[in-house]
Formats: sequence, C-alpha cells, structure tokens
Amino acid sequence: MAVPKRKTTPSKRNMRRSHHRAGTQLFAEDKKSGELRRPHHIDLSTGMYRGNQIIIKKTKKEKDTDSQAPVNTEETKKTIEAPASK
Repeated sequence: MAVPKRKTTPSKRNMRRSHHRAGTQLFAEDKKSGELRRPHHIDLSTGMYRGNQIIIKKTKKEKDTDSQAPVNTEETKKTIEAPASK
C-alpha cells in the first residue's frame, strides 16, 4: 500500500483545492417579463418554461377560499364556562 513519505504542506493542499470553489450562478433575462431566471429552469413568477405554461398560479381569491375550513355551527353555539373559584 502506498503511504506518503512526507506530510502534505498547507500550501500544496490549498493549491490542490483551488478548483473546488463554487461556481458563479448564471442567469438569463426572461424575454417577456424581463426578470432574471436560471437557464433551463421554470420561471417561478410566470410559471412558463420554453413558451409553455407549466405551473398555473392561483389567484388570491382562490387561495383564501381553499384555505378556509368549513365551519361547524353546533360548535360555535357551545360556550365554555370557567370553574367556580373557592
């Protein structure tokens, strides 16, 4: 089994790792909206990818009606009484 004869110096170690850095993010400007987006990714603001509508955004009105739970009228009529203190 091969074993190093000497300890690798910090300088040599760091020179070897010089290419391990994270690359820069590339962004492309959207033709219709003018916003920046990553290439080959869905534009989250519009939901479009390569001219096709991929994600259909819900309007605020639809979100509000979907999030509301049905109200049980019997539970709203009940009252909770506090126990009598001594």
